[in-house]
Amino acid sequence: MPPASRVRLAIVAALVLFIYWEPIRYTLIERWITDGNWSHGWLIPAFSLYFLASRREEVLRCPLGYSYFGAAILAISLGAFFFSAWWARMAYPQALTLIGTLIGLVLLLGGWSLLRVVWFPTVFLALAIPFPHRLYFQVTTPLRIMASKAAAVFLPLLIPGLHADAQAVVIDYIRPGSPPGQLNVEEACSGMRLLMAFVTLGIAMAYLGDRPAWQRGLMVAACLPIAVFCNIVRVTTTGYLTIMGHSDLAQGTAHQLLGMLMLLIALGLFSLLGYVLNHLFVESPGEGGTSA
Repeated sequence: MPPASRVRLAIVAALVLFIYWEPIRYTLIERWITDGNWSHGWLIPAFSLYFLASRREEVLRCPLGYSYFGAAILAISLGAFFFSAWWARMAYPQALTLIGTLIGLVLLLGGWSLLRVVWFPTVFLALAIPFPHRLYFQVTTPLRIMASKAAAVFLPLLIPGLHADAQAVVIDYIRPGSPPGQLNVEEACSGMRLLMAFVTLGIAMAYLGDRPAWQRGLMVAACLPIAVFCNIVRVTTTGYLTIMGHSDLAQGTAHQLLGMLMLLIALGLFSLLGYVLNHLFVESPGEGGTSA
């Protein structure tokens, strides 16, 4: 890269950091530190840099050009940023405009050929932006209800004679010889932490894999049902331990370790899906083609 281009790139990077420092500091970094559901946010910029490094040769081979469409995207993104910051005072859209700003700069300074190579590492950064609390509640409540209803179905199969009934996020249960009890699927058991961490890893693995676009799309789509399934397993296991008198294993460090185990199970299922897709078509001997 010519020295003049490096200086220009450094100046642009400094300006973007100056403009977005407040949302980066308070909307992103502070939430990554204080909110366990978004603690994976630290890994996402590192993943993006790795994606760029893995395609370094393609980036260097790109014929640089200029697209004034990038200037339009940049103007819209910065306009939305200042509107969100000074008028609407909404932190999430303010941080989200960073993605549009970066895309606009890539188009303006590098052209479409460069954007085709770096679009994914840029858009991937959106996964590091925490949802606003209201949206987070709207997303996690259905997950908590789903987990409680599923646990109410599976617990009687694991504990003979148990009767369980789910009302929203509360499971009422009656076990013969014991007083009635309740299980509350707390917000920490909504599965959001597992869901976001696994979706992030799943998208990264799908991108890095050498496979057709439709298989990548299928693997990304599978992240949600696999994560929801694993969360149901976790809630059911926690309920079983509580009802059986092992509540000490359903909280604290043991509960966190159970969540980590669910993440490993989810990754195992995801890897199994990748294996099935890899062997879905096999090469026919002597024909050079593929057959199902």
